[in-house]
Amino acid sequence: MKSKYYLLFTAWLLLSGCSSKSNFYQLHTAQINSANKTTNLKRTVIGVAEVDIPEYLDKPEVVTRLSQGRMQVNETERWAGAFDKNIQSVMTENLSGLLPKYSFMSYPWDEPVKEKYRIYLSIVHFDGDTTTGMVRLEGRWTLVNMNDNSVVTGQNIQYHEYVATHKSVATIDEMVAMQSQMLNKLSRLIAGKVLRYL
Repeated sequence: MKSKYYLLFTAWLLLSGCSSKSNFYQLHTAQINSANKTTNLKRTVIGVAEVDIPEYLDKPEVVTRLSQGRMQVNETERWAGAFDKNIQSVMTENLSGLLPKYSFMSYPWDEPVKEKYRIYLSIVHFDGDTTTGMVRLEGRWTLVNMNDNSVVTGQNIQYHEYVATHKSVATIDEMVAMQSQMLNKLSRLIAGKVLRYL
């Protein structure tokens, strides 16, 4: 009897091991050619605040959309780190490449530095539909003067893009690539506003 339970337990472990293999994804920065992406604290410092994401996205699994009101949490498709931190780091690096005259830093930081401005990003939707290939980014960004907490500029964002795929359904790889392109698009929009208002 003991050997029977042992065999069953061993089989369960083997099956668990096979099903526990996961793929890990990470949003990536744009290929922006800049002579200097390093942080120079003598330049005007602009902080990039921690990104506010909705509860349904605040998890290690990649969440995709099956219909307007139905979501799927992909147990074996996971983010390589916190999703909100990944968005923040990508935005910081993108902006650093686009506007080398400023120093962009992800808040909070260890250095005893006070930023003059801070960029806030609040996301309402940032997911993709694997059946239609549509990826959407919706929310709002704001640029704040930290000296008097006044809003310099900001706007609502609503990006809807379709993944170019030859398959019947879009893959997670394709959707993550599109999400990265959307962050690049948003970074360029914010960079243009920073140049205009500062």
